[in-house]
Amino acid sequence: MLNRIRRLFTPPSFADEEKTRSASILNSFVWSAIGILLILIIFRIVFWVENEYVPLLVLFAIVIALATGQVMIRQGHVRGASMFLIAALWTAMTYQAWEADGIRDAALIAHIVVIIFSSLLLGWRFATAIGGLSLVVIWFFAIMEKQGLHALHMDDPINYARDLSAIVILIGTLIYLLISSWSGILRSARLELQERLRAEEKLHQQTDTLAAMNEVALGLLNRLELHPLLETILTHACRLIHTELGVIELVLPDGSALRQEVGHGFLSRYNGQLTLKDEGMAGTVWTNGQTLVIQDYGAWENGLQEFIETNVRSVMGVPLKVGNTVIGVLVISHTETGREFTQEQVSLMERFAALASLAIDNARLHELAQKELQERRNTEAALRTSEERFRKVFDNSYIAIAIVTLQDGTFLEANPAFWKLSGLDPQTALGHTSLELNMWDDPQRRNAFVQDLLKNRSLQKIHVEFKQKNQPNKTSIAFYELLQIDGELCILSMFYDVSEQRQAERALKENEERIRVILQSIPDMIFEISSEGIFLDFMASAELTPLVPPEQFIGKNIKDIFPPAIAEQTMFALERALATGQVHAFEYELSPMEKIQYFEARISAITLNSAVMMVRDISQRKWVQTEREMLINELEGKNSELERFTYTVSHDLKSPLITIKGFLGFLEQDAASGNLARLKADIQRIANATDKMQLLLNELLELSRIGRLVNPYQTIRFEELAHEAVELVHGQIQSRGVQVSIQEDLPTVYGDRRRLIEVLQNLIDNACKFMGDQAAPRIEIGLSGYDGNKPIFHVRDNGMGIDPVHHDRIFGLFNKLDASSDGTGIGLALVKRIVEVHKGRIWVESEPAKGAAFLFTLQAEPAA
Repeated sequence: MLNRIRRLFTPPSFADEEKTRSASILNSFVWSAIGILLILIIFRIVFWVENEYVPLLVLFAIVIALATGQVMIRQGHVRGASMFLIAALWTAMTYQAWEADGIRDAALIAHIVVIIFSSLLLGWRFATAIGGLSLVVIWFFAIMEKQGLHALHMDDPINYARDLSAIVILIGTLIYLLISSWSGILRSARLELQERLRAEEKLHQQTDTLAAMNEVALGLLNRLELHPLLETILTHACRLIHTELGVIELVLPDGSALRQEVGHGFLSRYNGQLTLKDEGMAGTVWTNGQTLVIQDYGAWENGLQEFIETNVRSVMGVPLKVGNTVIGVLVISHTETGREFTQEQVSLMERFAALASLAIDNARLHELAQKELQERRNTEAALRTSEERFRKVFDNSYIAIAIVTLQDGTFLEANPAFWKLSGLDPQTALGHTSLELNMWDDPQRRNAFVQDLLKNRSLQKIHVEFKQKNQPNKTSIAFYELLQIDGELCILSMFYDVSEQRQAERALKENEERIRVILQSIPDMIFEISSEGIFLDFMASAELTPLVPPEQFIGKNIKDIFPPAIAEQTMFALERALATGQVHAFEYELSPMEKIQYFEARISAITLNSAVMMVRDISQRKWVQTEREMLINELEGKNSELERFTYTVSHDLKSPLITIKGFLGFLEQDAASGNLARLKADIQRIANATDKMQLLLNELLELSRIGRLVNPYQTIRFEELAHEAVELVHGQIQSRGVQVSIQEDLPTVYGDRRRLIEVLQNLIDNACKFMGDQAAPRIEIGLSGYDGNKPIFHVRDNGMGIDPVHHDRIFGLFNKLDASSDGTGIGLALVKRIVEVHKGRIWVESEPAKGAAFLFTLQAEPAA
């Protein structure tokens, strides 16, 4: 009984949640309204205070309508029951107001209950329609009352309060049901949202799993390349576990170790690193073949220190197995504190690893198959290429090739070069034997040839001569090889036509002999040099010998052989020759054995990176040029000297002639007048002028002889020359009281003894002559030093000295600084000439009143 009553009050459930919710609200409202109305009916019956039955009938009608709606709800017509009840309630309340107090009746307030009820069950559109009808009724009752069409009847306050209380209770019940409904809806929505989020998360995880599985499966089906497949597998594995750290290590083909193929995060820097068994997570999983999960890697006894230092927290290692064989290890890890692997994640990774293992194994097999297939294709392509190349070589080779059978020598195939060399026609020769084609004079010789070939398997450098019709026979060198074609032994014959080669060899030998003769006659050394300055080759000269043997400079750089200046000059000319393609020449000098040699080098490019340098000794030419320049300079000097000499002679000889001519006129006057004393004096003046002219002519003659008429040169001690010269002018030295000192151990000189004595004699004589008022006149003869290998001698006095402005003038012809002095002024010119003939030079160092020092150089030994 109680169960029936409970079922009666329990709202029905439907498949549609919205329908169930509406039925629950409707059920609660109907039973609440029936209860309130029944209480109100009982109150009206017990306390009969009204004279009319209409309100009571309306209440009974509403109760019947509510009961009918309840029946409709139980039958599943929830929306129909809602519309029926709202329409019935609205009609009953409107009728009650019409029959009672109109706009002032409490029944109109019950319209609020109907509006709220309709919005709760049927939505805002139906509630708006009910509200609009209610407004129309309100205004209708108001207009009726205003126009007096409806009689105003005021209820008793107690009755009015009773009706309002019932309405308030119904409104409160509806609000409670509304709030409860909304709370239930919100609670259900929140629970549903949470459930949906969990379902979506699980669905998303399942989607990722399925996507990863699908990706791996596609890799398995599509046979992806191994490394991209490993990257895809590791990416999906990390995504499934929500981490960025993971590696895949595969067992090496020889099974000696694991090698990390791919890694994510900082683990990627260990790609290519090897792991041994029982080493770290991967090595342990490889050894055990089981999944291993370490939630605290730092506390794990097999943990690697370098990974512990990187704050790796939890690690999961899953074996990649094909059958019972571990082919690799998949390792996933976390670095965040508190993150651990769940059993669900472990199971997921094991399923994922099983599929990944198949994909990896298939990718490996695919790679091997592709490699084998590619090798086969390469082999086939190489075979086709080789066959095609052989065909091209066979057909286009200038070497005559023929293939014949070993047994009887039947021609199977031959190239055009063979038909040309042999003179045979392929149309008539193919299919016939060499004996039939008269290529062997004696069949026994061919049999011996076959036996020899069978024994040695090949024959080389056999001279074969092919007979030609109406042409000279052709000579060739033959090579024979045995080969098998379709199970039959055949001979591959190759003939190299050497007829033209023999002719070319003869021509080459003649040409080489011609070039050899030409090169032997060339006076140049020839070097081949690279662009870097390295000696590549050398060709000797018939006249020149290199300073060092070729084996000491071939392969070495110019900078290591020549002095820096010559090496730099050579490299510059080499660069210019290679850049312009033109010949560049330069000259340089060497002194290998204290003797300077001059060379001319000509560089010409032969390739972009090498050149030929031809070196010729031009020392003789340089000597000739130097001698010519010296002779030219000497001739120019002699011409200048001759001009000065002519001028001076014409000037100085004019004076005695004028004197003679003048005094000849005086002689005529003296003879006419009979003045004998004056006549004798004039004759004496003429004689003196004649003597002076004779002296000038003698000294000029002596000067002209210097360098032209010479005595034999000899090596003489200069000290002897000085003593002999002093003895020759001893009278003048003694008359002037001059003290002469000669330095001891003076070096030897090489020259004309007589002329050198003249030099010292003139210098000592001049020193005595120009002592002036010197109280203690002194002359020193000695050595002042060396100019190169030539000694510098001096004749120094303490006489009157010479102004520096006259230092060059005093060596001129007839130049006398003191016209009243003795002599002709040729002495110092004579000295200068003798010194210069002896390859020396002379100069003076002097100042007025400080004496004079004449310095001069002479040869110490014969010139080279």
